[in-house]
Amino acid sequence: MKAYVYTKTGVIEQRELPEPQLKEGNEADERACILKPVYLAPCSSDAHTVYAGAGPRRDNLILGHEGIARVMEIGKQVKDFKPGDLVAVSAVTPVPGDETGHAGHAFSGMKLGRDLDGMWAERFMIPDADCNLSRIPEGLSAEAALMAADMMATGFTAAAEAAPGDDSTVVIIGSGAVGLMAALAASRENAWRIIMIGSGRSEINSELARDYGTDVYVSYTDGQMIFGDEAAEEALKDWHEGRVPHRDPRNNSAGWGAVDTVFALTGGKGADRVLICGGGNKSVASACDMVKYGTGTVVNAAYIEGSGFIEIPIFSLGRGMAGKSIKFILSRGGRKWTETMLQEALRLEQEPGAVSPGRLVTHYLEGFESIPEGLRLMHERPAGVIKVMIRTGL
Repeated sequence: MKAYVYTKTGVIEQRELPEPQLKEGNEADERACILKPVYLAPCSSDAHTVYAGAGPRRDNLILGHEGIARVMEIGKQVKDFKPGDLVAVSAVTPVPGDETGHAGHAFSGMKLGRDLDGMWAERFMIPDADCNLSRIPEGLSAEAALMAADMMATGFTAAAEAAPGDDSTVVIIGSGAVGLMAALAASRENAWRIIMIGSGRSEINSELARDYGTDVYVSYTDGQMIFGDEAAEEALKDWHEGRVPHRDPRNNSAGWGAVDTVFALTGGKGADRVLICGGGNKSVASACDMVKYGTGTVVNAAYIEGSGFIEIPIFSLGRGMAGKSIKFILSRGGRKWTETMLQEALRLEQEPGAVSPGRLVTHYLEGFESIPEGLRLMHERPAGVIKVMIRTGL
């Protein structure tokens, strides 16, 4: 079969590899399914893996963990699926009984494209199929189903982990697909005020940010407000005219203009919660800077490149006594969480005035052979690209 494998930094190659097989008498295989990909979405984490250099991988490891697939063959113990079923595949595949997706290991939940061969092949295998495959609700668009299994699952996990109280200000760093889905999740709580920090380089990002419930959108490059409500305008005016005390400059360790803007928008207090859903390695430091002393929480749901260290600011962490919490999370996965996302996506497509997660798909490619082009688009991110959907034609 044809498959795309990671060979070295910046390179994926198509190779001819043996098809996966369910071995008779193998208990793990009896709980597994073999599928063919129907729709694929190269993920930003695939781009990080290939272009940033992900470290050692076994030879011929197939990438890809975001897709909709057709069941081709089932193991003897699989009860809930049959050949021919079209299913959403959970991007995170926890072992049965471990809802964290970690099982005590750093990346055990992200098995596809790491420990197990991923979806960028004419056939692929999913372990524990009854736990990790999900039926797609009737009437749900293919775009929304594709986004639900990873982008929506991750963004909603981040919002759930933040757990703000009433009247909380939530800052979301990153206006890509995960950040937009975190805004969508947060907007369901009417008491939360949502500030998104993004590049502002594309109208579609800011348009979707508004449509998914963002109140204020701030450029991370210069801290300028791209859009906001009357309360935001008044807060910035008070800040610039000196009616609100400014924070010590050491509270902005990375020198982001957006950090000062968040202080201005919150009356100098900082945000209750900061969700990191994108940005570079300085995002963690800036999130620690802008979150409130005493009760603030930072939740990181973004892939951080490299294998060295990230810096955290000593001063804005109160020299270790700031009362700020930091969480580094993996998206929830498995069938239960994915089906919750699929049902929520269906509700959003059917509810008047709601916005479908399928709108994250901005570009379409045709054919299995277009996987490298889709990966390139997710790496280079030309203006207007949020997510790419590949119809494999298999």
